[in-house]
This record gives sequence, structure tokens and C-alpha cells, in this order.
Amino acid sequence: MNRFLALAGSVILFAIFFSIYSYVPEAQREPNVYYFGFIETFVFVIVYSGPVYLIAGLPVSLLIDQLLKKVKGRLPYLPRMTMYSIAGIIIGFLFHILMTKNHIGSLSFVIGPLIYGFTAANIFLHLLLLISWYRKKGNCKQGNDNS
Repeated sequence: MNRFLALAGSVILFAIFFSIYSYVPEAQREPNVYYFGFIETFVFVIVYSGPVYLIAGLPVSLLIDQLLKKVKGRLPYLPRMTMYSIAGIIIGFLFHILMTKNHIGSLSFVIGPLIYGFTAANIFLHLLLLISWYRKKGNCKQGNDNS
């Protein structure tokens, strides 16, 4: 349940961050050029990032957590963040290749999707940690009230 809450929240937060970053104010717009507005970009990002989070991010998250549990028995923060970051970069790169029909282009053309993948993975991880912490804290409080 925590992962699905984190997934939904991550899609929304990622769409908000991407829309803010991509927004071009009216004063900076070139004449006779169409620019997506904030809401258009927001919806567009949700439509594209939602399935990526669901199809790629969720299974990879489960895999990473299972691997780390076997190795360490618990999930230390730094290795977990490192693995999520690497997975996000790989998924961002694969998404870029799929969307550009295997055209990688120059390094500067690829950096954006890698950064977006990194950011998306870290939003998910930190939201998952926050939700897990909050729900655990809430369960502890309920347990103490019943005593």
C-alpha cells in the first residue's frame, strides 16, 4: 500500500517539478511560437510518467528492496538511495531511447532524460520513506494509546 501511495504522489510531484522547470514566462516567449502552459505540461507529464513509474519503477523498487534485504537484512539509506538513483538513470535512458526511436544523439541531448530519471527515482524513494515513517509512527501512537 505504501508503494502505491508513493507512486501516485511521485507522479504528481514529478509533474509539478517538471512543469515548473519547463514553464516559460510570457515576457520571455518568442513571438509566433507555441509554448505549453503549466497545466498542459502537467497533464502531459502525468500521462507519460505515470506508466513509467508503474511499469518500470514499481517492479524495480521491489527488486532493489529485496536485494538489499538479502544482503544487509535491513535497508540502509545510502545503498538504497544509490541503487534507486542508478535505476532511475537507467530507466530514464531507456525511456529516452524508446521515445527517440533508438536515436541517442549527443551527450547533451541525453543528459536531460538521465537527470529526469534520477529525480523521479529519488522523489519516489523519499516519498516512500516519508510515507513508511509516517504510517509506522501512526501505528506506534495507536499502540501506545491502547496500552
